[in-house]
Amino acid sequence: MVISKKAEEQIYKLIDVIINVYISRATANSTQNSGNPFVMALLEDFEPLMHRIHGLKTSLGGEMEKIAEIIAIDSWGEENVERKTRRSINLPSNVFQTIDAIINELNNSKKLSNYVNEIERVLNSCKSPSRNFEEVTYEIDLELFDKRNEHRYFLEMKGPDPNTTEVPGAKRRLLVELAWGFLNKESKKVDAIFAIYYNNQFPKPYKNPKVLYYFDPDGGLLVHDIFWNFLGKDEKTFKELVKIFEEYGRKNKKRIWTEFSKLIKIKS
Repeated sequence: MVISKKAEEQIYKLIDVIINVYISRATANSTQNSGNPFVMALLEDFEPLMHRIHGLKTSLGGEMEKIAEIIAIDSWGEENVERKTRRSINLPSNVFQTIDAIINELNNSKKLSNYVNEIERVLNSCKSPSRNFEEVTYEIDLELFDKRNEHRYFLEMKGPDPNTTEVPGAKRRLLVELAWGFLNKESKKVDAIFAIYYNNQFPKPYKNPKVLYYFDPDGGLLVHDIFWNFLGKDEKTFKELVKIFEEYGRKNKKRIWTEFSKLIKIKS
């Protein structure tokens, strides 16, 4: 389905909150900068503006999970969407052993990720559980349930260049959540998805080796428009989302520039 008017208004308001926060910060502390003496030496007059724009991009990245939740609720139904769920997960020890073996193989670059094979190994270990159990506590970014097909999805969202340590951690959390969902939710099918909410090399294919060592492009990895269209259950979702941002930018261009331009201090 296309993004509803209600969801569009919610996204628009969220963008407005983010922009207003950064405008207020800019006017409250117009001299704050990155602290990089070399950049300051080259671009002293403009560096505070560049610093704030970089901060805005980072802050917006953190808010994209909320936008994803709005779109998911709009298309999947509120009762089938959970965000930032923190739970204690109790699984048979052999399931953790299987997951850790998969992670170690990927850590050592013995093989690239094969999503179908990994899921099969994890589910097979769930079907032959050991007597001993172990417990961990994890928070998952987004959980979706397709009631008609009894299909549950666990998702983690990141930008295009996550930290090296974040990726294997996300892989482990997703596989653990998948095993938990299989054993406790009794869904016919479960999937664990690593979502990259935009491709910084677009229109070139996404090729970040830090991610592709651990996540299979042919399964378990959704990038850029494919991710947003999956959330919205419509191939137009990504384009519509971009249009909301474009509309906000057009309507508020003068106000944004007026406030942010105060950070430029040209010295004679």
